[in-house]
Amino acid sequence: MRKALLAWNGRANRFFERHSRGIRGFDTYKRAVNDAVARSSTVIHLGAGRMWLGEVCDVDLNGKLVHAVEPDPVTLEHNPAPSKILAAGESIPLPDGSVDAIVCEYVVEHLTHPVEVLRESRRLLRPGGRFVFLTPNLLAYSGLITHYSPQWFHRWFLGRLVSAGGSANVRPYPTAFRMNTIWAVRRCAREAGLDVRLLETTVDYPTYTYAIPVVHQLAVAWHFALDYVPGLAPLRISLVGVLEKPESPVAAALEAAS
Repeated sequence: MRKALLAWNGRANRFFERHSRGIRGFDTYKRAVNDAVARSSTVIHLGAGRMWLGEVCDVDLNGKLVHAVEPDPVTLEHNPAPSKILAAGESIPLPDGSVDAIVCEYVVEHLTHPVEVLRESRRLLRPGGRFVFLTPNLLAYSGLITHYSPQWFHRWFLGRLVSAGGSANVRPYPTAFRMNTIWAVRRCAREAGLDVRLLETTVDYPTYTYAIPVVHQLAVAWHFALDYVPGLAPLRISLVGVLEKPESPVAAALEAAS
């Protein structure tokens, strides 16, 4: 019976994939990463964990220097990046202006001091360099559940997702959600001295409810509403942002003159 209900949930997801408008979080993020990396020679993958950026974002990294930055030594050890840096985002041991792009997926929600991380990113970035991120939206129902539920619930719920066919290669880390609304992103960027180049809310098919039949069908209906009703955009599931270090006035004047 449970298998049949989960199969029904899978059909609901496929229906959403066929008929939604396609405002996908990871697709939007990958496009932003590809655009930033194409202009770059040196890239930081912040909170990289075990994952190689080229596989995560399907991006061509030939000729690029990629630094995998991760505060967990166990996961960093398994990362295949040529340069591994054991560090948190607030303090990365690289020279000023030595990086063209900093990218991170599902990291921002764990930052307790996001402005400090953005200020450190601004220090590391060359003028015109970009900080690209994908993170959950706190105002989405999934963001509210994650933020206001205890850690034991996250572990229990992740176990249910794994048993229902989800990924077993993840574990729940504590979340802070200090920069997880469109307004919080703009405020933090302003305090850190970065310009907002892109800030979008996106919606995919629901994953939080996949292991809960019937509830999942209601979630799919809500995701359709998020997808098609413009007024609900602030409540969509994910945030994709591109923050940019301003060009120096001299460089901007020279570029305008050319």
